Amino acid sequence: MVDVARVIDASNPGKEGQRRVDNLKKELDAEMDSFRKGLGKVKENDPRLVQKQAQLAARYQAEFSRISGLLMVEFRRVTSEWLKGNKKGITVVIPANSVIAASPATDINAEIQRLFNAVTIDFNKK
Repeated sequence: MVDVARVIDASNPGKEGQRRVDNLKKELDAEMDSFRKGLGKVKENDPRLVQKQAQLAARYQAEFSRISGLLMVEFRRVTSEWLKGNKKGITVVIPANSVIAASPATDINAEIQRLFNAVTIDFNKK
């Protein structure tokens, strides 16, 4: 079993993906602030503000989904590679959040994270 979120979050590729998402959020927040200042004094429910917020939220969600997808593709690839060559006799890798009970010997987090840390993901590729 593997704790997918924990391994990805603690990995080098996961940290890079999170850094990119955080930077995008800062950029979008700055864009929203600039847009708001450009409008002058308007109410929070002004249709122009609401529309801009929706556009920025959609951009954020699209990029978050794209980065998450790249991470998961590589995570699955690394996990499949590990599975083919493991010497423990493990024949299936199950996400830890789906397991009701398991032997500690089935915890492969450290092994998968070690392999995943060595992965380089081109987050600029669209």
